[in-house]
Amino acid sequence: MKSRVRASAVVIHQEKILTFRAVDPHSGQEYFFLPGGEVEPHETAPEAAERETFEETGFKVTIDPDSVEDREYVFSWNNENYNCLTLFYRGQLKSPMQTPVKDADYNKGVVWIPLSELKAAMGYSEPIYSAILQLLER
Repeated sequence: MKSRVRASAVVIHQEKILTFRAVDPHSGQEYFFLPGGEVEPHETAPEAAERETFEETGFKVTIDPDSVEDREYVFSWNNENYNCLTLFYRGQLKSPMQTPVKDADYNKGVVWIPLSELKAAMGYSEPIYSAILQLLER
């Protein structure tokens, strides 16, 4: 099993959370993902969360480095299992302006999910969902 250290941003704007819709290339399963990805050797986890948010959604954000919630979990993607350690951070939009995204074929676009629909959209992963709730409670 592959291991990854990841960083993700939890960005709330007008009572909605920033996600993007993704389709697993192997199974065809649809997910809503928080923007995030692997922490590169030359960057900090908060820097990775800012970079990945921009790459995957086109929105520039500022990450609160003191807001970290970490979770370990196994996630299946494209017929492979990943042992993930994800550092979740609260993020804030720098501007509501969005840059067009040219990410990956599986990225089907930004979706701002109302907080009232959070469980339905993100409940597929208890560790991810619980990290979001912890950050929202602060």
